[in-house]
Amino acid sequence: MTPTLQGRWETRFFLLTVLGTPLTVFFAWAYGDGRTPFALLGYVLVFGWGWDILYYGLQTGRWNRDWPPLFTLLTGLGEGLILWGVVYFFRKQGAAMPGVGAGLTFGRFAAHYLTVFMVTWAASHSLLPLLFPRWRFRGGQWSSGWE
Repeated sequence: MTPTLQGRWETRFFLLTVLGTPLTVFFAWAYGDGRTPFALLGYVLVFGWGWDILYYGLQTGRWNRDWPPLFTLLTGLGEGLILWGVVYFFRKQGAAMPGVGAGLTFGRFAAHYLTVFMVTWAASHSLLPLLFPRWRFRGGQWSSGWE
């Protein structure tokens, strides 16, 4: 598939809403903190839209305008490390990111982020092409109609 920028944004939103939200509900319950996991999910979505601009620009230089799933896996892990770096930076400044509790540990962050990321990554490479075959041929876009 050759994803369009809009397709990347819509697919990220769809996967984080449909799969990420129920997983985040579980982590909110498990951690006894209903705010932090949802704030992190929101940051993943918003920062991810910014990352998608960069990824889309990089992909236009490839002959097929796409890259292997392993690259997607590595960039997702990089996104998580950078997000943790931002959380850690705020903490070192004596502040907290809005919505992120001071009790967030790297272990809890990693468990939540990696679970949501791996489930959405696996779904984007397995379930979406099977359940929505036209999704692949529309550059990942959902809003372009399904006639």
